[in-house]
Amino acid sequence: MDLFSQLRARFADAADFTHRPVSAAGRECVLCFLDGLCSGSEIADFVIRPLSRLAGPLEAAELPERILQGADAASAALCRDAAEAEDKLLAGFCLLLIPGGGAVAFETKSGEKRGPSEPEVESTTRGPKDAFTETLRTNTALLRRHLRSGRLRLWECAVGRESRTGVSLLWLEGLTDPETVERMKRRLDSIDAEDLLTPAAVEHLLPGKRRTAFPLLQYTERTDKFAAGLLAGRVGIFVDGLPVGYLAPVNLGYLLEAAEDRDTDFLSARFLKLLRLIALGCALLLPGLYVAMAGFHQEMLPTPLLEAIIESKQQVPFPTVVEVLGLLLAFELLQEAGLSAPKAVSQPVSIIGGLVVGTAAVEANLISPAALILVAAAGICGFALPGKSFADAIRLCRFALTLCAALAGLFGLTLGLLALLVHLSGLESFDRAYLAPYSELKRK
Repeated sequence: MDLFSQLRARFADAADFTHRPVSAAGRECVLCFLDGLCSGSEIADFVIRPLSRLAGPLEAAELPERILQGADAASAALCRDAAEAEDKLLAGFCLLLIPGGGAVAFETKSGEKRGPSEPEVESTTRGPKDAFTETLRTNTALLRRHLRSGRLRLWECAVGRESRTGVSLLWLEGLTDPETVERMKRRLDSIDAEDLLTPAAVEHLLPGKRRTAFPLLQYTERTDKFAAGLLAGRVGIFVDGLPVGYLAPVNLGYLLEAAEDRDTDFLSARFLKLLRLIALGCALLLPGLYVAMAGFHQEMLPTPLLEAIIESKQQVPFPTVVEVLGLLLAFELLQEAGLSAPKAVSQPVSIIGGLVVGTAAVEANLISPAALILVAAAGICGFALPGKSFADAIRLCRFALTLCAALAGLFGLTLGLLALLVHLSGLESFDRAYLAPYSELKRK
């Protein structure tokens, strides 16, 4: 079976597989490409026109070399078998099939792609406004503009048995630990999965065995933050089709850094980081502390505060733990509804759910004002944490610590917090401690 027949068999019933006869140096050849991945004007200018200028007749063995010499601005390469030819077609190349002489691939990728835009999640007032896109080569070009270093290294591979997703591994020679780079290369080569098309697949497959809700990779859509991560000696990863860049290893210090930290002065950045640490503690412990104090340790509360809580709960028919857990669950439902709903109705859903339903529930004596205020404060503190993956893990731990406080008061809350610290201290991201730099404090 010749190469053209093998390709037709591989792309059977594929309506975008296009082929047409062309003449090259007096020989009848076949031009194949996937409609939509290739540009018609590129094929006409850089493939068909140079072919028409070839003098002939020539032998089949000589034709590929002459075509390569006359390919002008098109990037051309020889294909030795059907598998290589298939990869070139899927990458946006067009193939010239020569009877008895193999195939020549010309790079004629379509220019249809989304350009860089302003970051939507990690927005900033004074920082750069260009964010990563879904195109791998566009992302590497954006990084080159921010990091003009000759020590920047790129290693590329394809991951996924069916998707063949392009992945780029980036690091700075001399700054990044070579063992981390080699370990990441081995990890990418060992991935055996159908696809690598979603952020969940990337965050699950790249770090290896993941038995935690906390992120083991940090993602960002900002080019300057990604460049700063490489300058800090970390490894970067681009995945074709995802408009984010991943950084490894990751620890608690990196997860608490926000986009604004590098755009403000030193004192303001330190104050904001301290504020995030306080928000982390409040988001994690406020509901559990309220349940423990109101249900087990009323003597630890000031008398006016205790009287206010008792008065607000006199008409509420539910125990404190049911009240707080119900509010936490309602808060999560409102957040998911705001994310899943169309943009035109997401904001009204949040306003109606937060103000109207919450106020009506308090007036109907279904929940107490104190519980509503504390749960809302914990939710707001959770929004102050940078990185959605880390904030999602804190939300799960908040439920667990509230249940521990409902079972044994402050003793249960303390045991739950110790279990969380033990879990985090045992986590590693590519052989780096997860609690760093706080677990590595040393007196100067």
